[in-house]
Amino acid sequence: MPFIFRYKDFVIRFWYSFEERRRHVHVLNDDANVKIWLEPEISIASIKGRINESMLNELLQEVKKNEQLCNDAWNQYLGK
Repeated sequence: MPFIFRYKDFVIRFWYSFEERRRHVHVLNDDANVKIWLEPEISIASIKGRINESMLNELLQEVKKNEQLCNDAWNQYLGK
């Protein structure tokens, strides 16, 4: 599971599977796992666990701010 960056107590990383080829990241802490699509636009794919709406919005903003970093990590990992 490649590590991309940290935000507060969250780790942003991704893992690739043949079942899900669409670019995405997972934002994880002890209480939640938020899957965020990177394409066609940055949006919430799923939420597991407990997270409040204001933190969810913060996380979306951080992923948007680091979109290039996320895409570069994806490309580097998959050799694109």
